[in-house]
Amino acid sequence: MGTMLLGNYSVNAEGCERILAQVEDDEARAASSSTLRTRVTDAQWACSSGSGVVVRALEELWSNTLLLQADAAETRIGNAVAGVRQAVNIISEADRAMADAAGASLAQLQSGICRAPSLTGTR
Repeated sequence: MGTMLLGNYSVNAEGCERILAQVEDDEARAASSSTLRTRVTDAQWACSSGSGVVVRALEELWSNTLLLQADAAETRIGNAVAGVRQAVNIISEADRAMADAAGASLAQLQSGICRAPSLTGTR
């Protein structure tokens, strides 16, 4: 694939793919979500000797806000990765098609230049 020019930018398809793989394989997001859940559970346990209002409020916070936001963030990250990958593939395909067309034009031009001269109309 290589580096492709796009306006004033150059797109390095291999570099983009490496970055996308790093984002997809990053375990830090899952670890952060797990740590957050552990901390909420720890807070619930610390408050469990009371009436349970705080424990229920923390569970609602986790279920109705934190978990939903974490899931939404994962979805947005996945969508962004897919969108960038699709854009890079489109650019790569267009670059390849343009190179193929240029090669075909060059071959056609060269075949016209290298054609044997015809001697029509001479005696």
